Amino acid sequence: MQKSFSTEKPIQSGVIFQKNESSGLTEVQYEIRILDPSYLPRIMELQQLIIENLLNKDTLQPFPADFMKEHLGRKGFVLGVLSGNDLLAFRNVYFPDINDTEWNLGIDLEFPSRILNKVANLQMVCVHPSCRGNSIATTMNRHAIRIIKELGIRDHVCATVSPYNFWNIKILLACGFIIKKLTKKYGGKLRYVVHQDLNCPMSFESGSSQPVVLTNFIKQHEMLSNGWYGTNLNVSREDAGRPFYENMLLTFSRQTEPLNAG
Repeated sequence: MQKSFSTEKPIQSGVIFQKNESSGLTEVQYEIRILDPSYLPRIMELQQLIIENLLNKDTLQPFPADFMKEHLGRKGFVLGVLSGNDLLAFRNVYFPDINDTEWNLGIDLEFPSRILNKVANLQMVCVHPSCRGNSIATTMNRHAIRIIKELGIRDHVCATVSPYNFWNIKILLACGFIIKKLTKKYGGKLRYVVHQDLNCPMSFESGSSQPVVLTNFIKQHEMLSNGWYGTNLNVSREDAGRPFYENMLLTFSRQTEPLNAG
């Protein structure tokens, strides 16, 4: 794959806040770069740290080193947030084969076969626990989408996200993704499949939204099967008497009909 982006030149630089050992905050300089294969050990180390700190291990699908390496130039790219030699965060982008039923999410969304070679995935995002709260994941998502669009070889960006990973759901929806399917992936793990058309963003009918409790998967599956799409996620109310996820509402909307419809 030919890239027009150098791994040597920073994409963005600035200052973020990092939690220190005394529970205070320290300003640190950072750069966002496209990582080269030499960063693989640090990527795997950060992935393992994130997995060890997860309360629900099913919310993240870990990648073995050989598969992670494919993202580092051969079949995608990885954005990294670096402070000196420290890797603070990364975001994987993957270009799946047209017949890859595990990773080509266009197959899950029943795309026509002629556009399956136009699908890119946002695969994994990991942010060091000490750096959360700086909107790093959102920033990396926006750069990843921009780079995919500028490369000009993929028109559709997809991702999967656990219904219990409300943090990542909100970030993906805020970056222009739409929830289009609720299914089981990766050996039976429940996942939303989200999609963004880089050339033709979806629009939705005003006043058509319906909220559904985040854990009401039966109702969500019914709505997704009947032409509704997940478009927003909000806290409904803080109620200590209910499990946390039952305070979250996923908003469903209907797509605006084309002007030439009918």
